[in-house]
Amino acid sequence: MSRSGKLIALALVATFAAGWTVNGWRKDAAYETERADLHQAVADAQQKAREEERRRQEEIENVRTQAQQQIDQARTDAADAGATAGQLRTQLARLRAASGHTCAAGGSPATVDAIGVLIDVLEGVESTGREIAEYADRARIAGQACERAYDSLR
Repeated sequence: MSRSGKLIALALVATFAAGWTVNGWRKDAAYETERADLHQAVADAQQKAREEERRRQEEIENVRTQAQQQIDQARTDAADAGATAGQLRTQLARLRAASGHTCAAGGSPATVDAIGVLIDVLEGVESTGREIAEYADRARIAGQACERAYDSLR
């Protein structure tokens, strides 16, 4: 091969090597850009997930707070009902005592028994009703809190 052929071959090899190197730099730059974009996408997704988790936790805390307020209100209502029931028991005790005096004054035993039975029934109904109402209030509040918590996750 002649000297000019060798120079041309060397020039072609040098040109190819230079092109290969430049193309590698472009590919490296594209790779780094893609990598940076992916890192940013991951960071954005993590931030979005943190924000969603924070939102859900706030919703759950709101549900918990509301449920506790409802429970406190139900307890207050139950205490008020208990006080009213106490007054009812006091009045029933007076009726029982008055019916006992009526019997001593000549009232019939059937009258005394009817009033006593009525008083016992009223006391039983009041006591059972209060227990059922307390249970129903707790179940209602728990169910509503569960529904709100579930809805906040959707």
